Amino acid sequence: MTGPGRITRRVAVLLDAGALVAFVAIGRTNHHLHGSGGWFLTVLWPFVVGWFAAAAATGLYTAGSAPWRRAGATCLLGVTLALVLRVAVTGRSTPVVFGLVALAFVSLATLGWRVVARVVTGAVRTSASL
Repeated sequence: MTGPGRITRRVAVLLDAGALVAFVAIGRTNHHLHGSGGWFLTVLWPFVVGWFAAAAATGLYTAGSAPWRRAGATCLLGVTLALVLRVAVTGRSTPVVFGLVALAFVSLATLGWRVVARVVTGAVRTSASL
């Protein structure tokens, strides 16, 4: 995912982390929760650990081939790991609907920015060749 007109690995990591932060922040707002920064981190860390462990396992940021498959696999595995960590380590309940919402949001956000980047970099390359 590197090269002229492409997103660097560092930027990809930051955008993915931003998507995870947005998931927790939007959930907090939508559910009218007023917990402290500690609450925010308690909810966030399983998703960060799950996502980046899955990214390492799938080679999301290091492999040059099949980026869409790797991103999709990272979404599925990362959210699954996050939910397991949430229950096993924090003791927080994890209703099925929460898992489905988490998977939907994280997938749309992390795959969504990749689609936008693809379209924008494709448009830049096309206009440069005119």
